[in-house]
Amino acid sequence: NSAQIGALATDAVAALSSTQVGALTSAQVLGLGTDQIGAIETADLKSLSTAALHALNSDQLNALNTDQVGALSTAQVASLSTDQLSALSTDNFNALTSGQIRSLTSAQLASLTTTQVAAMETADVQALASNQIQALGSDQVGALATDAIVALTSAQIAALGTKQAAGLTTDQIGAIETADLKSLSTATLRALTSDQLNALDSAQIGALSTTQVASLTTAQVSTLASDDVAALGSAQLRSLTTAQLTALNS
Repeated sequence: NSAQIGALATDAVAALSSTQVGALTSAQVLGLGTDQIGAIETADLKSLSTAALHALNSDQLNALNTDQVGALSTAQVASLSTDQLSALSTDNFNALTSGQIRSLTSAQLASLTTTQVAAMETADVQALASNQIQALGSDQVGALATDAIVALTSAQIAALGTKQAAGLTTDQIGAIETADLKSLSTATLRALTSDQLNALDSAQIGALSTTQVASLTTAQVSTLASDDVAALGSAQLRSLTTAQLTALNS
């Protein structure tokens, strides 16, 4: 039972074979102390059932060291509850590999704290699939480091919806790679505030597709800075509607 498991010496826990670790039930792991959790051999930890891992409380989970966290299988990581994941220390969250990050469900991603999101490595952000990007809230997107924004692929930029775009800071907007900006949907582009739109530099404005330019609201067009207007190419200018041209000259 859990009390007997809790009475085992840490040396005894460290000596458990992978088969024995795999045999631990949800009820039994509740008896493990934090020292015992930390004593489980990293290689053996993969044998712990997802049910048993799911039963660990936040103190037990954070008793795992970074090597142990990084050794968890993708199935184990995907089995963590949203409460468990959001309670992970920054060090342990940073220990997750890109493959483990890729295994996170939409619900798990949505549960991440802004501190955890801000600490994500560039490679981990690049590993996110489109549906994972769309699971992020505006506050989480706003917490991404500018280096992570720069590293977003065109497919990830295309996945940004109006909810995510609402969280982008002006520094983040300016950090989007010019070539990737064409992938931003017209709906998302139209949702940008005047401050966000004016955070785009002339090169970014000049790289917008004619469809994107034609999708801008008259309110957005009317607030474009003179340098941004000057950056519009002839094809972009021809794509402007009469209402947009009127707003541009107002």
